[in-house]
Amino acid sequence: VEICNGVDDDCDGETDWGKEIDDTDILFIVDWSGSMIDEQSAMLIALNQFAATFSDEDVLQWGLVLGPRGALSYDEYLELYHNLTGFTEFLTAMSVLNPFSMGGGQEMLLDAIYLSVQNISAVLPKLPAGLEWDSWGVVESIPHHDDFIIDWRPGVDKIIIVFTDEHPQSYMSNVNGKITVGDVKIAVQNTPQLKLYVFSTNISWQWDELAVDGSGKYFELTNNPTEMYNSLMEILDELCKSGGEDAE
Repeated sequence: VEICNGVDDDCDGETDWGKEIDDTDILFIVDWSGSMIDEQSAMLIALNQFAATFSDEDVLQWGLVLGPRGALSYDEYLELYHNLTGFTEFLTAMSVLNPFSMGGGQEMLLDAIYLSVQNISAVLPKLPAGLEWDSWGVVESIPHHDDFIIDWRPGVDKIIIVFTDEHPQSYMSNVNGKITVGDVKIAVQNTPQLKLYVFSTNISWQWDELAVDGSGKYFELTNNPTEMYNSLMEILDELCKSGGEDAE
């Protein structure tokens, strides 16, 4: 079966359906709370295998956001753990990631998506100015939310992939109120060349609506690394099939 991996898997004389992968930035946003322990091993195995499949693709850049972090100190925060880089730097960052540091319960992933597109979305329903963490237990982001800037490359395709076993939550607000699912939908829909994918455990939590409205897809989050990897490959297969240039 042909998959998007730079190899002619089905031996038809064409690699990856005769297409090349377009320049693409891939940002993973991962729920790092204690309830994700059952799924974290499968998720990390799948992420590493997925990234390794495309290790020789210079057109891809990789990044990782984690939240919540700092649970052992009871002051949780959102962390831009690794900004977008090539594969080697990304793999190094992943290799030192300690799964035993998982914990906490303030899953600020709506905030993570919102902040991740604040420098590229044409419309932000609640302007970043004045937004502050407003919940006990969530103290900050690293870097500070005004400087939480993803190094998206101009003019390239962009993919955000969220992993969580909780419903969409926000812990930021300003005079206009909290960030909502609707706010994030508008921000994502008005970000050029962006697709949002979500892996979660309950389709009724609006993650599926957010993914579809973000031109992406909803997947079931499991503790089976093979299933997780196959779902990730489906995302890149779609990207490969829509590549802008024929492979030579």
